[in-house]
Order: sequence, then C-alpha cells, then structure tokens
Amino acid sequence: MINFKQVETFRAVMLSRSMTQAARELHTSQPNISRVIGQLEKQIGMRLFERAAGRLVPTPEGQAFFRDVERSFIGLRSLENSAASILKRGVGRLRIGSVPSMALTLAPTTIQRFSKLFPDVVVSLHVSDSVSVGQWTATGYSDIGIASYVHDSQGIDVELLGEMTGVCIVPSTHRLAKGRGALKPDDLDGEPFLSHAYGDGTRQRIDAPFTKDREDARILACESHYAAAICKMVGLGMGVSVVNPIVAHSYRYSDIVVRRFLPAISFPTYALHPQHQPRSLLNREFAALFEACMQEEARAMLKAR
Repeated sequence: MINFKQVETFRAVMLSRSMTQAARELHTSQPNISRVIGQLEKQIGMRLFERAAGRLVPTPEGQAFFRDVERSFIGLRSLENSAASILKRGVGRLRIGSVPSMALTLAPTTIQRFSKLFPDVVVSLHVSDSVSVGQWTATGYSDIGIASYVHDSQGIDVELLGEMTGVCIVPSTHRLAKGRGALKPDDLDGEPFLSHAYGDGTRQRIDAPFTKDREDARILACESHYAAAICKMVGLGMGVSVVNPIVAHSYRYSDIVVRRFLPAISFPTYALHPQHQPRSLLNREFAALFEACMQEEARAMLKAR
C-alpha cells in the first residue's frame, strides 16, 4: 500500500524537478529520496522519472499520477483549513443552562464577548434553578451549566468559578439604610423579609445564621427564585433581604441600599460540565470568559464602595 511519505516525496520531486532540492525541503538526504522514489515505482509498477541530459524529467505516467496526487493534497489542505477554522471560530451551537441570578447579570456580557470570538456559533440560554441546570447538564440538554449550588453531582463535573460574600439590601428610606457597619441577624428581627424560594440551596445558606442558636424573628413576606425580583421588591419598600452582591450591584440605582452582613454568607458560582466527556473548545472558552466577567464585577464592586 502506498504510504504518505512516498506520496510526499514524489510530490516534492515533481515540484522541484530535483532530488537534491526535494531532500532539502523534506530535511533528508538525496540517497533517501532516491530510495523512496524507487520503492514507489516498484510498488505501482511503472517508471515515474527519466534522466534526460542530466535533468530529471517526469514520464507521461508520472505526470498523470501527479495530477491525482495534487487532488489528494488539495483535499488535505482543505482539511487543514477546516481544522484551523474550527479552532479559531468554533462550530455549531452552545447551549447554556443558568440560574436566574447569573442569567440576568453576568451571562449576557459573557455571551456578548463569546459571540465576538465565535460569530458563527449559535448560543441558546435556558434559565431555571440550580437543580434543573444540573439535570440539564447531566442529560446533555445543556453543554454547560451555571449554578449557585450543586444538589447532585451525578453525571456532571463541577468547576468553581468564583465565590462572593452575600450582602443585605434594604429600601433607601429604611432605618437600616444609614450607617456603614455590618448588619447582623438580630438587626432584621421583626422586618418583612424577601426570601429565596423554599428548597433552594441558597436559601438554606441564608437562613442558617437566622436560626442558629436563636428563634428566627424575621417575617416572611415573599419568596422568589429570582434575586433580581427580590431587589426590585426591596426597592419598592416591601422588605429587606440578603442576596448575591453581583445582583445587588446590578440594581444599585433602584432605591436600594447595600450593607455588609455578618456572619458571612457564601454565594458560590459553579460551571457544570457533562461528565465523562471531553470539554469542547466552546465549553472551555465560555467558562473562562464567565470567570473573567466575575472577576471584573468583583473589582467594580470594590471601587463602588
């Protein structure tokens, strides 16, 4: 069977009409070029070159064979170009599952930057709670998930993108809007509290300081899966809450005041990837861009204090 080395050597000799020059181009010796051509001629059963007045001249059979070789190399170049295009631009579609807090804040900016890098890729964003995002990723419905907590890691690989400390938000006219110190659970006793939805892992983290070694004295006013909706309701004077600082920062002009809260409540953000599958270029790039956006937002929040 003809191998690639034989075809490459034949092509180099045809283009240069010199075994010596072909040897230089292929970084080998002239005797090795001659040997490979001899093997090829023996294998296909015909002469490819003749010597005429000291020059290497292709036979008619060699010229016919070269035309087929060139077509094969054009196909190889096409494959190389295709690989380069995939590497540079990506292909197909990227399906993202995200929790609402990130879908309404960092995800749009990340998608904008991603689309500039991969303009030929169709991006679809699907929004639900962390449990659903995890299930979407595990079943392959989503190529990547952005979650606030991990309910079940079966079928997914989990990557921590960043971690923020929760903040307390109060209406701008509220008694707690004044001052710069950190608020504590007992400061919110008797206050209408706008909470994350029951069963949400984030709510469990928020509730913990209010119920540890004490009776929870907050007044549950409303529940929502959307931290953005909570921020809006706080701005309308409906109560107070503790939320992800990224969401609070996005609503800082909507009649809310952001205060530090102790003890610290962690708000992590995870990238979820399908388990036992190699991560695609698109998957890796989106996760990296999202992490970069988180870091930029963290710096912006520090400047805004």
